[in-house]
Amino acid sequence: MERMKPSARRSPAPALADRIVGQLEREILAGRLSAGEKLPTEEELGTFHGASRAAVREALQMLKARGLVVSRRGSGSFVAENTWEQPLQRSLERYAALRGDARAFHELLDLRVLVETFCIRRLMRPGAEMQRERLADCLVRMEAERANLRRFGSADLAFHHEIVHGAGNELMTTIYRGLIPKLGERFARATYTDLELTDRTLRDHREIFSAVKSGDESLAVAKLVAHLEWSRRHMEEVVSPPVPVQKPGARGRGRAKPA
Repeated sequence: MERMKPSARRSPAPALADRIVGQLEREILAGRLSAGEKLPTEEELGTFHGASRAAVREALQMLKARGLVVSRRGSGSFVAENTWEQPLQRSLERYAALRGDARAFHELLDLRVLVETFCIRRLMRPGAEMQRERLADCLVRMEAERANLRRFGSADLAFHHEIVHGAGNELMTTIYRGLIPKLGERFARATYTDLELTDRTLRDHREIFSAVKSGDESLAVAKLVAHLEWSRRHMEEVVSPPVPVQKPGARGRGRAKPA
């Protein structure tokens, strides 16, 4: 008897599920299935592809995991919004979650600096007056929320997001959205513990915006980089505090608490 090839051992259900995924993924990414559009029912998909309901359900679960499809109880499955963005954004979020070491943290911070410095240059271009006005509104909000540490942190993130969003580069915006859950939100929670730090942050943002408003690209980039590098140092101190030195004879005392 001829030895069965490895590829032939695979059950037909996964093969059919892969085929359904491939076909629907191409339709979605090509725009032939629009965001928010309802997909055919499981029965209709099964009839069209000659597949069992189990294979169809497996395919839909794979598409959900890729961020391309969402389910609504009692209504069926729909094409997700901004489907082209979600796989990249979730990949960055997953990378940040799985790689929890210091090196990954530094690399993510480096990527954030690259994205923001690229984008702030775009805010200087002719015709970006509206984007600069929105950045000014973010600064006003930061000043108004100075005494509320939690809301100030949110206003700070909004300022940086507007730098990126205002550049008009959708890919950069998507990359940034993937970074912020790990870096920006964590920084905002850990940093704003007293008004002295808030005032330092607010001063930096005023200087960044002043350079943007004056049209001085080099100064705006320099001020932004200086602020982000300060944020990096402070975040490292907050997230990874130095291990206290244990004094002789102090048994069990002075040990660092587990993170």
